[in-house]
This record gives sequence, C-alpha cells and structure tokens, in this order.
Amino acid sequence: MKAKEIRALARENLKQIPKKVYMPMGLLLVVANIIPNVVDQATDFKSGAGANIIFFLLEIAAALLTANGYIFFDRWRNKIQKGGEEPNAWCGLTGQHIARLLIYGAIEALIIGTVAVAIAAAVVGSAIPQVPVAVSIILLILLVVLLVWIELRLTYVVYVIDDDVRTGQKRSVWAEIGAGWKLTKGRVWKLLCLNLSFLGWYILTAFTLGILGIWLMPYYNLAIAETYEQSKEELLISNK
Repeated sequence: MKAKEIRALARENLKQIPKKVYMPMGLLLVVANIIPNVVDQATDFKSGAGANIIFFLLEIAAALLTANGYIFFDRWRNKIQKGGEEPNAWCGLTGQHIARLLIYGAIEALIIGTVAVAIAAAVVGSAIPQVPVAVSIILLILLVVLLVWIELRLTYVVYVIDDDVRTGQKRSVWAEIGAGWKLTKGRVWKLLCLNLSFLGWYILTAFTLGILGIWLMPYYNLAIAETYEQSKEELLISNK
C-alpha cells in the first residue's frame, strides 16, 4: 500500500476518535518533544552536571511519553477496526511497559549513540588536513544513511512490546527487538517514503510553533500503526 493510501486510512481513523481524546494526547506529545530541546538550547557545557542530569531525565520522560502515544493510537486503531473498549490515555505506561521500554531505550541509545559518535568523528576528521575531504564526506553520508536505516528498522519494536504485554507473552526485550526488526524486513523503503510524505506537515508545524502538531502527531501515529498491522498480516500470510 502506498504512502498516500496509508495516510488516507489514518485520516479516516482519526475522524472516528473524539477531538477531546486525541487533541490532549497530541498536545502532550508536542510538549514532550519540545521541552528537552528547549532545555538543551538553554544550557551548554558550562551548565554543570545538574543540568545534564535534568536533560537526561527529560529525554527519558519524552521517550516514554512518545512510546505511550504510539501504543495509545495503535490501540485506538484496533478499537475502530475490530471493536472493544477505548484505551486508557496511559495504556503504554504500565509497569510492564515501562520496564521493557527502558531496557529497549537503553539498547537503542547504545546502538544509535555509537553511530552518532562515528558521525561526529567523521565531521571532526573532515577538518584534519591529513584526511581527504571527499573521504570524510562519503563516510559521513554512509553513517547518516546507516543511522536512518537503523531507526526505521526499529520502528515497530514499541508495538511488539505492547502486543506482548496485552497477550501475556513472555520473551526478552532482545527477542522483541528481533521481532520488530523482522517485521520491517523489505519494508524500509516504504517506511522512509511514508515518513518523507509528512515532511511538509512538519515544516508547517514549525511555522505554527508546534500548534499544528496537536493534530499532526495523532495523524502520524495512526499512519505508522496502520503499516504495523499490515506488516503483521503480510508476515502471517507469507508464513502459511
């Protein structure tokens, strides 16, 4: 299914969620993404350990709230498509969720942090006369592509964790990461195209100082949830 069709399904699903439900969650997601960035911009390396600790804790809180948003709108999509009860606003922040999400977050941060350090090294290397500029640029591009690819391959892990919590399935976070990784096999390009199709909306959101994000974040989350369900169905069919 093309990005345009997925977005259309997401918009239809969003219409069936009351505004009094999705708009507060959208606002929460916007705030969760803005505050750590504001704090980061307001501090520098001279701010001391206290500021760094606060920033780190805000990043963790933002990551957990973002994951909760993914889970919340995925459950709303399931309610719309399959029926059932309305999900609780904090359905993705139960004890079982938080424990797994924190472990996953640490693993993801380690993987992505390693690549980010390599990118920084490539940038620094470009300023060293002994290193050819062309080599540094090529290396930098390859590392950025790798970082984007890893992020896309990890797109569904939060959903897998929620499915395991709901069904009572007991497996390690590594196994859940592996399951999410498997679901994105052969679908990275489609996920990239879907994310790029939202680029214009994100630019408009910046111009509205984040206000448009109250609608955009639920819309985007429903679109990603749609691709997750389709990926599960396709994998189920291919395994038969």
